[in-house]
Amino acid sequence: MASRKNRLDVHVEKTEKLVNYLLRKKRENIQNSLVRPLYQEALKSFFLVVVLLIDTFIPLEVFRNLSSPFNIALCLVVLGVFLYVEIRIYNSLWGKKGRWSLDKYKKSSGKAVEEKKDVV
Repeated sequence: MASRKNRLDVHVEKTEKLVNYLLRKKRENIQNSLVRPLYQEALKSFFLVVVLLIDTFIPLEVFRNLSSPFNIALCLVVLGVFLYVEIRIYNSLWGKKGRWSLDKYKKSSGKAVEEKKDVV
């Protein structure tokens, strides 16, 4: 009975190690396939949602509150100003020379891979 239990324990341990290995590999593959880190992608998506809401509701509110001849022109001006500011913010964060640009991420991830190779 004891030998049977030992074999069962061995099989359970092997299965647990295999599952942990597969989970670790899956996590690494997902992280390697991402263009950017996950938190940056989440922030970018959140930024785009907020921008769409602002660009929809504020010009509509201006359109609703003002008199007829001025509301359309002012609505377009407000929308233009918001789009300009939002594009500047987007470019400063995710543009070519932005804080979280793809080029900077690829360079930093390339350096990290080279450092890992040097260590190993």
